[in-house]
Amino acid sequence: MEPNDIYAHNQKMLLNALRGTDKPTRSKTDEPMLTLRLSRVLKDREAEQTVLFDGEKGMEKVLDSMANAWQGSQRVLLENRLMGLSGYATLMGGGTVALKASLDAGCQLICEAGPASSVCDLLEAVESFDRLVHVATRAMGCDYELLAEGYNPLVTTPLDVTLVPHTRWTLLTAHLSQTGRYSRDVLRCSCSTSVSIAHGGDRVAVDTYRLAVALSPLFAFLTDNVRSFRGSGARRCPRMVRAMLWDEFDPERCGVVLGTFSQSFSFDRYATWIKGITPILFVDDQGNTIPTGKATTREFLRDRTISRNEAAHLLQTAYPLARLLDGEIEVGYADALRPQMAAGFLAFVKGLLCNGLVADSALSLLGQIEDEDVAAATKELQKKGWDAEIYGKNVGELVDELVKLANSSLFDPAEQRILQNISELWEVRMVPRDSFVHQEVKEVRGW
Repeated sequence: MEPNDIYAHNQKMLLNALRGTDKPTRSKTDEPMLTLRLSRVLKDREAEQTVLFDGEKGMEKVLDSMANAWQGSQRVLLENRLMGLSGYATLMGGGTVALKASLDAGCQLICEAGPASSVCDLLEAVESFDRLVHVATRAMGCDYELLAEGYNPLVTTPLDVTLVPHTRWTLLTAHLSQTGRYSRDVLRCSCSTSVSIAHGGDRVAVDTYRLAVALSPLFAFLTDNVRSFRGSGARRCPRMVRAMLWDEFDPERCGVVLGTFSQSFSFDRYATWIKGITPILFVDDQGNTIPTGKATTREFLRDRTISRNEAAHLLQTAYPLARLLDGEIEVGYADALRPQMAAGFLAFVKGLLCNGLVADSALSLLGQIEDEDVAAATKELQKKGWDAEIYGKNVGELVDELVKLANSSLFDPAEQRILQNISELWEVRMVPRDSFVHQEVKEVRGW
């Protein structure tokens, strides 16, 4: 193929992936499809240590034990090692939800539930995953627990955690250790709650994406759930640790995509941005992980045509505040939370981003925003917490208005109750991390 033909083909594949061509976006009840991902550290209670990949009772053995206990599940082998599982959670009402287990660089165990339209169903799927982990680890004779915190509280340095043995993590670590102060912390110690929303087309997706980006600093603040950063203890731990880490991770592929809030922003603009970054690695249709060196995506693809699936993998090599993936908008700036809290956050995101009229109201509430306003909002929240003003509004008053909007969009009373799992904290101007601070104060004072 001629260079112009290769360029046009690859651009089409990227746009097809961004648009989610051939992927369902709505349920039978015309509700948007959601996916909930929760990454957590597995703690060995007896040793007071992180469970790592290798060893007789390491994470690979945990996954194997889970597979034995999980009827109908499929093992996922990468480079001849067991790295994940896929299957379904059977709901009490008789339906099923797709469920996956996978590992992050520092052996964080990722539970992915969905897609599904119901917050209640996704919560039930995550809870079934947690029961499976409990059963599997007890069968191994291990006393392990899942820690839902934004940063691994068991480490004093990220080097305490060894990488999962896979080319992906080796390549990412080698590249990113030269680009940012906290790259090792992000890869090895960070744990998150992320929500993906299947969108319904270019214009709708772009408007919703803008809202997701604008709210990302607020999502990070409202889910702040870090007990200890490198052994700091709760009282000395800074606010919004993961936001701090991402701010010094890799400027090229993080933050706000240039021009997000301009009227000309589009899928084409996002694809152009993707082609301008160094992807570090490329995953082909045979599952091979290929290093791309210092080449940008555009340079790497100069003589190569890609499939739609390969294009979807390339979209995953960037980490802006909110991501456009394979027909989805991913909100991933929230800390890891316990399942009930994570479901509350999911309900909050669903209520705000999945109803066009409510999303428009939320954007109007925020007013006119420029790209740099988002970073300013993050710094203001890190510095002042509930006393901050972002986008010209007091943060407490803004949160109250957004919770009202989200509630108005949740028609299932059960989903409204799930939202209260976390919004009740916000009503009294608290976030999840405050419970760690209060507990540490009690222990110090001997209460």
